[in-house]
Amino acid sequence: MEKLHNAFCCFFLLLFFSIDSLPLVSQSSRSSAVDLYTTGVESQSEEDWYTASQYFREALQINPAFADAWFHLAQCAYQLEQYDLAVEYSNTAEKYTADNAQILNLRGMAFISLGKLADARTVFEKILVSYPNDIDARFGLAELDLFDGRLSGAEKRFEDALRRQGTNRKVLLSLALISAEMGKNDIALKYINQAIQYHSGEAEVHYLASYLAARRGDWGEAEHYARAAVQINGNYDKAYALLASILYSQKKYDDVIDICDFRIGRNRNCTDAWYMKGLALYKLGKDEDALSSWSTGISVDPQDEIMRGALELLAEKFLPVEDSRRSAWAQYHIGKASGYEKKYQESLAHYEFQRALKLDPMNTPARTAYAEMLKRDGLNELYLEQLKFIQQNSDSAVPVTLNDKVEAYESLMSHTLAVKWNVKPFDLDKIRWRLGIYYMAAPVQLLHTDSERITAEMAADIFSGIATTSVDVSSEPVSGYGDAYRNARSAGCDYFILVSTDENSREITVNASMFSARTGTKTADFSLFRTGNDRYADVLRKLRQNVLDKLPIRGKIIARDGNILLIDIGKSEGMVKDTKLAVIKKGELRTADTGPGIVYSDQSILGTLSVTDAGEEISEGILENKGFFDRVNIGDEVAVTTMPEQKAQAVTQETAPAATAQGKSTKANAVLSSADSLGLKRTPALVDLIRNIY
Repeated sequence: MEKLHNAFCCFFLLLFFSIDSLPLVSQSSRSSAVDLYTTGVESQSEEDWYTASQYFREALQINPAFADAWFHLAQCAYQLEQYDLAVEYSNTAEKYTADNAQILNLRGMAFISLGKLADARTVFEKILVSYPNDIDARFGLAELDLFDGRLSGAEKRFEDALRRQGTNRKVLLSLALISAEMGKNDIALKYINQAIQYHSGEAEVHYLASYLAARRGDWGEAEHYARAAVQINGNYDKAYALLASILYSQKKYDDVIDICDFRIGRNRNCTDAWYMKGLALYKLGKDEDALSSWSTGISVDPQDEIMRGALELLAEKFLPVEDSRRSAWAQYHIGKASGYEKKYQESLAHYEFQRALKLDPMNTPARTAYAEMLKRDGLNELYLEQLKFIQQNSDSAVPVTLNDKVEAYESLMSHTLAVKWNVKPFDLDKIRWRLGIYYMAAPVQLLHTDSERITAEMAADIFSGIATTSVDVSSEPVSGYGDAYRNARSAGCDYFILVSTDENSREITVNASMFSARTGTKTADFSLFRTGNDRYADVLRKLRQNVLDKLPIRGKIIARDGNILLIDIGKSEGMVKDTKLAVIKKGELRTADTGPGIVYSDQSILGTLSVTDAGEEISEGILENKGFFDRVNIGDEVAVTTMPEQKAQAVTQETAPAATAQGKSTKANAVLSSADSLGLKRTPALVDLIRNIY
């Protein structure tokens, strides 16, 4: 019995200590979770979203019902653009806490980023039913107004929020940004001064004050505020980037380089610092150093297409054709082209091969691959020209197989129109349209300074591959429409185009207005939107395509045999059999006074040409004279009036004029270019600025 009694005593003692220790273990776990959560919040305040996420996850492993940790993890997911996860984490956070407007607001913002605008509006309106004075819900509704382009609606919502919280930092900063966007600079200045008065110790306030001053062109004040921001927070990298951009605008290029080197020293993978450093070096005339900086930048981020464009433009101007770096940089485009070929995206592959060969004309593998693509498209004469180029410019012994191919295709080409008429089609001067592409410098760009210049020069560069166009472009900005009109008239252009860019971290929009250089009237407006990978290359292609779709197909008579005429446009310009063209007296054709198209008097019409055989570069047809007398001569012009239902080859769809004399597109399908036409919602740069106010 004594042993049994002792056993019971031991059992109850152990049970007592076990029960007594349970709250201690639980308390210890809770304490540990709270410590991890607190550390996560500290990392989050420094915008180190990855580290913060790690701490919140560790806290949740200890306490899966920790609502605040779920909420802050959702915030980090949102900042890392993981919007589906942000919604999922906010749903979980809501399970462990009731009626939390912060959680609902975050979910609404995530819905906006996912493009679920109706769902977002439902969330915010629901919040205001329960919490009529909630500021964040008004932020969300204001952002929805901005997405719809209703600046005044967003302004009213923020003003309503300001009446509830007169010193709210985000409200004041948002109103300042919206007022500036609406051109109300005095009101913007009032709001930013109030924000500085109430929140002078916060770096972000000075950062946005600097941005707004730069927008106004007040560079001294902009520099002052940017320096104040980095003095308050020495780790505020965005403020250093803005300061560099402001100094660049003031032509303080050595100071720009110093700041970029400082940022690179902290983070070698800081892509935009490499970009900005390259710009400053380029402006100082240090082309080799600029290429080196941009080369490093694209090795860090190969998807930075604007920096790659800047590098390629400079390489084309500065480096000798034999420089080995050209081949290395061209390899990027060759790889892209090969990938597109595998997906049967011929027009994209065509563009990338052209970019590669523009950069590295002597690249035999690229030219061979491009030639094979032309052969698949049925353009055998162009294929033969590419083979001859390789044959004539090869540094090593020409393979026997290549010589055999050239010989075989020369034999195959013995019955072409070129041989029949004894014409060398690739020696013809086919320029019919002279374009001017100009830009106005934006006051400040937060992502790619000078992106307007690079876009204008890149557009001109890709137009240079179009046989029928000649482009005038200046590396210096124009002051406005009048300056561009004057330059275009002086250069003898038919049309001029003013381009501008609007960019955020995920999207780019290039806006272009096309004008007649003869009359100065507007021909067309284009808003070209793209998102995702390769968006810059895609938007440039669409710019070229949209402009070409407004240019009538025109040519001239180069030979005649009785009533059979030979003209200098063929399949590569979209010609097909049974196309009808007006024959117009030389020098009598001009651009329309308003809108697209060309005009000519009835007296200048000499007849009608019906195409009977379309070669690749030239076509022949039967002339029907107008009137009794034959007045048609070599050198007179032709312009397409109608085309049959048969469509031009796909390879020519993006690289040749494609309108009738009346300015009507010969294509069956319109080019989908704007965000609305693509069924997408564009995120204006202003929305990104307001959204990132923390």
